Amino acid sequence: MSWRRGFRTGATALGTLIVIGGTVAATGFTWTGGATRVANDSGPRAGVPHQVSEAAQDKALSYWTAQRMLAAATASGTKAAGTAAPKGIPTATKFTGSPPTGALFYTTGGKAHYCSASVVDSTVGDLVLTAAHCVYNTNFATNVEYVPEFHDGKQPYGAWPVVTIYVASGWQHSPHNPNLDFAFLSVTPASKGPDIQKVTGGLTIEFTQWYSQKIEVVGHNDTDAKPVRCATKSFRFRTGQMEFYCHGFWTGTSGGPWIIGYNAKTGGGKVFGVIGGYEEGGDYEWASYSSYFGPAARSLFQQAEHQTLPPPPTPSASPSATSASAASATTPSAPSASATTPSAPPASATSPSAASASATSPPPPSAPATPSPSPSPSATPTVVST
Repeated sequence: MSWRRGFRTGATALGTLIVIGGTVAATGFTWTGGATRVANDSGPRAGVPHQVSEAAQDKALSYWTAQRMLAAATASGTKAAGTAAPKGIPTATKFTGSPPTGALFYTTGGKAHYCSASVVDSTVGDLVLTAAHCVYNTNFATNVEYVPEFHDGKQPYGAWPVVTIYVASGWQHSPHNPNLDFAFLSVTPASKGPDIQKVTGGLTIEFTQWYSQKIEVVGHNDTDAKPVRCATKSFRFRTGQMEFYCHGFWTGTSGGPWIIGYNAKTGGGKVFGVIGGYEEGGDYEWASYSSYFGPAARSLFQQAEHQTLPPPPTPSASPSATSASAASATTPSAPSASATTPSAPPASATSPSAASASATSPPPPSAPATPSPSPSPSATPTVVST
């Protein structure tokens, strides 16, 4: 069972935990039981965590009845056919889904919406990846619930309410930065049970990869009760943005994972992007985009993964030790190595190739490719739920 649900109520933490290059240092910390808050670095890459109360989680479970889910999943798509697509591009095919991918249900302003999402491997075992525009517009979405392998109204792995939403602070600015259109969600089982990663498996998240890749993209259209997938190729649209061509990605596919080395039997592979970014994923059903997963995405993932319960602090010195502590106060102590020396990111955060990549270097260039037409940025978006 996720500790995020088990420890989030009836507790107070005074003070701050500061993440410094992957090392956690406590400042002014007083332990009174329960979970703690992690202060974020300043700047647009800093993560903005939004905690969902237990009452709100229960409300989400009650709100999303089978009828409401099916209605959201079979609404009419709103992406335009628009500009003529390049000849010879593939078309997505329907299938019954895969365990690590699924549908994300939520409400904004009292209206029901629908996106796509996927479980990613992490040390905490409860993280789901989606597009930031699915969970934050001018405010955080409400009644957020993830359903793995949702198809035809079926929920083979049940519904998982969201406990915490993480978006980059730069995404909250207006207008939103399309290069930061990704979000991580921590989820919990509706009742006691193992974390979602143990139930469905997860995708290995990759950072600082080449733009050009052979990929499989999975998404949940709101035009049909079944998800779709497409084998295609990604390429560089512009710095910080990737693109692929494939017919059949309508409203609802935002947040759908771009998977390298897709395993059709298990649904596994390596995810290095999600439908989103430019035009919040694209205004046309044949062209889709993703923010590039570089240092900003890595930083947000590590923040979501490092939300762990700290040990209680050492009790304060007894009165008999006052004289000894007073004497020691005059002698400066050496700084703690752990507070100044960044630790390596968790092994599960990246593959060896990604971990060795410089977190500060610009995205690697894609292989030369013949320029291809892209939808006009002047087109008026009609996407509602993505």
